[in-house]
Amino acid sequence: MQAPAPVDYQTSPAQYRHWKLSFDGPVATLAADFDENAGLRPGYKLKLNSYDLGVDIELNDAVNRIRFEHPEVRTVVVTSAKDRVFCSGANIFMLGVSSHAWKVNFCKFTNETRNG
Repeated sequence: MQAPAPVDYQTSPAQYRHWKLSFDGPVATLAADFDENAGLRPGYKLKLNSYDLGVDIELNDAVNRIRFEHPEVRTVVVTSAKDRVFCSGANIFMLGVSSHAWKVNFCKFTNETRNG
């Protein structure tokens, strides 16, 4: 069995393809605008703001930057930059082409990121 391609967890707001992070005093805004053609792995599109590990890597980075680089922030607004859709959930096609181990670890990372 071939090992999955390495995942790069290094990112920054200037590199985000799925989130827009902005600040206004004590308020941070995270706007979901998932690039449907920028799935972490080939074979699926991120339609209707569905997410994959790449989306969550950026979200994790944004949350940690808010915590440690912007201690003045007291409120985080999570919104959608797309009309009439917030997030349809994990990308079903990504899950369909993933190994069981990938799915389990994806779910762990997703839960750790969102419950941070």
